[in-house]
Amino acid sequence: MSDRLHEIIGEIGVLHNILLENGKINNANEVFEFIESYDKDVQEHYLNLLLQYYFQKNDLENLKETLLVGAKFDMRFEDVKEAFLNIKSKEESVIEFMQENVIFLKDNDLEKNLEEMYLFYENNPSLQEILMPSIELIKKNRYVCAFCYKNPEKKYSKFFLNEDLLESLKRDLPYLLN
Repeated sequence: MSDRLHEIIGEIGVLHNILLENGKINNANEVFEFIESYDKDVQEHYLNLLLQYYFQKNDLENLKETLLVGAKFDMRFEDVKEAFLNIKSKEESVIEFMQENVIFLKDNDLEKNLEEMYLFYENNPSLQEILMPSIELIKKNRYVCAFCYKNPEKKYSKFFLNEDLLESLKRDLPYLLN
C-alpha cells in the first residue's frame, strides 16, 4: 500500500500541474471530465485536494461543485487564512458557506495565521467592509477566542477577541482559558 500511496501522490502532483497550466482547474466540471481516465483512488485523493484548493482560493462555485461529488478535506486554520486572504468581493465567501466548519475548527496553529489575517485587514481599507462577515465568523471560534484571551499583548488579539464568547467560556469551559 505504501508504494501505491507514493505513486498516487506523484500522479496527483503531475495532474495538478497539468490542470494549472491548461487552466482547466478554473472549472470543476472540466476537471471532473479530465480526471475520468485516472484510477479511482487517484481521482478520490485528487478531488479531496481539489476541494482544499478551491477553499483556499475562495472559489465558492467550484467548491460547491466539488462538494457535490463527495470530496472532503480536514480543514486547518491555515486554510481559513488562505481563503480569507483571497476574499475580494461582496459575494459570499467560502468561509461564510462553510461557517460551521470554521466555527468549530480546532487547531493550534493560530498565531501566525491570525497575525497575517489581521495585517491583511489593516492594510486593505477598501476590503474591510467585505471582510467583516468572515471576521465575525472567525471570532465565533472558541479556540480563537481562548488564544486571543491568553495572548493579550498581540495586536490582533483585541481585534479577534469575542467578549460574549469569552464570558461563556469562562462559565462553561474554563479549562480552555488556562
